[in-house]
Amino acid sequence: MTEQARKILALVDQDTGEFQEVPRANYAFDGAHINVGIRKGRELASAASGLTDREFRVLVWYWFATETSEEAIMRTGSAIAEELGMSADALSRAVKVLKQARLLVEAGGLGRTTFYRCTPYLAFIGTGFAHREAVKDWNPPETKVREPRVRRRGKKGEA
Repeated sequence: MTEQARKILALVDQDTGEFQEVPRANYAFDGAHINVGIRKGRELASAASGLTDREFRVLVWYWFATETSEEAIMRTGSAIAEELGMSADALSRAVKVLKQARLLVEAGGLGRTTFYRCTPYLAFIGTGFAHREAVKDWNPPETKVREPRVRRRGKKGEA
């Protein structure tokens, strides 16, 4: 039986002709991966969404803190606020806006602590079939949360 040839990735020294095999990884990333809706993400990142930079940063944190598709992020508000470098009150205000827009959904609690996760419309881990099933229980989120600040200020001056 002949041995099957295999392709290798190698660095070749052009002066000596010696080569050194470069190890291959099956997959370049470690840990869990999440699917994030690009179109909705860009809509939310735009100024037209009305999200403040802080609110958008909190939302992105929840996108990437998602480890399983249907479970809550089991972290206290103070721990999340500390990681994001903001006060617990500032985090609470941002979460309130995101919850009202259905971008974050309540996913459980313990005592007086409520746990949230990102809506499956924006971020999901799993197959397409499982994703389709997950969004059946939720209304689509708002991508326009409020009037952008520049426009709001202009309207106040006009009145």
